[in-house]
Amino acid sequence: MTEQIIIRLNSRPDQAVVWLVWSAASSEVIASGQLKDSSELPALAERLGARPVVALVPAADVVMTKVALPGKPNRQLLQALPYMLEEEHAEDIDQLFLALGPCVQQEQQYWQQVALCKKVQLEQWLAQLTAAGFTASRMLPDALLLPLSAQAASAIELAGQWLVRQSDWQATSIDSSWWADYLALADIELITSYSPWPEQILQQVQLAEPELPLALLAAQLPEQPFSLLQGPYQPKKPQSKIWLTWKTSMLSAAACALIYLSSVGLQVWQQGNQLQQQRAQLVQLYKSRFPGESTRDISRALARKTVGAGQGKDVSLFGLLQDVQRELAATEQVRLDSLRYDQKSNELRFQAQADSFQRFDSLKTRLEQQGFEVKQGALSNEGNKVVGTVSVRVKS
Repeated sequence: MTEQIIIRLNSRPDQAVVWLVWSAASSEVIASGQLKDSSELPALAERLGARPVVALVPAADVVMTKVALPGKPNRQLLQALPYMLEEEHAEDIDQLFLALGPCVQQEQQYWQQVALCKKVQLEQWLAQLTAAGFTASRMLPDALLLPLSAQAASAIELAGQWLVRQSDWQATSIDSSWWADYLALADIELITSYSPWPEQILQQVQLAEPELPLALLAAQLPEQPFSLLQGPYQPKKPQSKIWLTWKTSMLSAAACALIYLSSVGLQVWQQGNQLQQQRAQLVQLYKSRFPGESTRDISRALARKTVGAGQGKDVSLFGLLQDVQRELAATEQVRLDSLRYDQKSNELRFQAQADSFQRFDSLKTRLEQQGFEVKQGALSNEGNKVVGTVSVRVKS
């Protein structure tokens, strides 16, 4: 968007505010006007909509000065600027905000341009804009946007004040009633005036084509990079609406993923806990059959017991236990209570409990799908649990 809103605030909220909508592409005024005071800014914001805002403030409220640096500017020297200026200002330097302009070199000397403004005043201007719904991208002393000329100072009258710029970093604003007194003391040889000149003021003046004050200032914005909004007052970059939409979606997706992973993690933990319980029961059964033997590696211990028994892996105690243990782990809400192995018939009997009859049917089906012959004993309800016996052996 090439259109921008130029708002010239005043020293006090109860003073007039002038505004202009400027098209940078065509260098023309789209709309302009004047408000009675800052209380009318919200209505203006509603009318003008979301355009970039540049705030201008009276140059009389901003002290523009230059500081001679003892060497090439660096972070340490710039941090010491408040102390260099402390003796030049009667006001407490801590109550002032220092905005840095360009650093210029003249012969061998470096000069740092500085603009000083009362923090309370700067915050008052920003509060007026924020309360109205405006967000200023830049804030400048108004007179700093007057055209610059080496031969003459520039001046224009705006909202009861004369704005004057004498050099690149020398500008101020004067109440119209004090304009003659100021000129008598300022010793300005020649002024280029962009407003009709008061006949009663004797001054060497060259009249330029009359301009709408804010239009003249707006046209100079590309030539003036300075802004008072630095450091803690620097405006935040606006976030893209597309990014905000994606950000919300990403946060929702992340929350869903976290819930899902937590659920999966809980299931893994429960299954791991169930496997540990079943292994403990297996160890207990082994100890009852082979007391005094080590159960550190129960799988190898069982394998050794079945080696040379003349049976394949699938009909061994080890094979049965491995397969039954796997199917028990895969069937939810089934807990093994006891195990018993009949070596003659190669049959493994176990008692288990589940939360429903369907769990036993599911376990029976899974074992039969693995090639086992399964006999399910009577099932009974005990409280909120179902208890039953299951016999498993390889089909002959």
